[in-house]
Amino acid sequence: MEFPKKKKAITNYSRTAYIMLLPFLAFFIITLLIPAVMSLGFSFSKVSTSIDFIGLDNFTAIFKDPLFFKSYFNVFIFMIFSIPITIFFALIFAVLLNKPTIKGKGFFRTVYYLPAITSIVAVSSVFLTFYNPTGLFNTVLTTFGMEPIPWLTDPFWARVSIIIISIWLNVGYYTVLFLAGLQNISSEIYESADIDGANSFQKFFKITIPLLKPVVLMGMILSTINGLGAFEVPNILFKNGFGPESSAVTVGVNLYKTSFEMVDFGKASAIAWTMVIIAAILSIIQFIVGGKNNEA
Repeated sequence: MEFPKKKKAITNYSRTAYIMLLPFLAFFIITLLIPAVMSLGFSFSKVSTSIDFIGLDNFTAIFKDPLFFKSYFNVFIFMIFSIPITIFFALIFAVLLNKPTIKGKGFFRTVYYLPAITSIVAVSSVFLTFYNPTGLFNTVLTTFGMEPIPWLTDPFWARVSIIIISIWLNVGYYTVLFLAGLQNISSEIYESADIDGANSFQKFFKITIPLLKPVVLMGMILSTINGLGAFEVPNILFKNGFGPESSAVTVGVNLYKTSFEMVDFGKASAIAWTMVIIAAILSIIQFIVGGKNNEA
């Protein structure tokens, strides 16, 4: 006689769980799923006063556009330099903050994390004043007898300026992320290594890095996805979002210009779906490489 009551209790519990999930499911469907499906449809259509199916014409058009490849080239340059540097410094800071001898950990965690919660527009605007010919950076350089740098007018330095801001914005976030991963590593492992006579470098490379690898992998994937969609920084630093010789234009800027200035939502949707595909490919590659390293 107990089984029916137990089954009924489980059923009621499941029904309550589904009811609690309804708000999230509604939010997901309305704000993510429906727009994604509509965007996929637009990528194969000409969108004006009517929506006309045109097959792969939008994809053909973007692949013939030199700016499309230029935007991806710039994004990959930004990611190749900013992601490793960001991950490196975040790891170093996380390890230092995880040391039991460090005092004022709460203060330092807050200071490191502040850039992550600061408005990107505000940060870019402040750095814009720093990059001006008579701004802070050039003032410091000339004070030490060095030549001022054309931060915003030279293609090379325009890319460097974006990379610097990207690193400054993201190091704190990944520091906190890696710190959370470090705190899940048992102190007994390090104590055993101390007994075996391991030094700090050996513990870092033989214990910390291997055990933190899943968190680092997640950080790299998040950085890749965020890097592909970069928009605010180049759009604030350069009025047209392109920079000198289109050295600062990103896929996100190209997407915005195509959709809201050219009012070509079909072509813009095609650009957006190339971002989805490339982000998925890069994430899969990182998972495969990370998985192989773990097996090794």
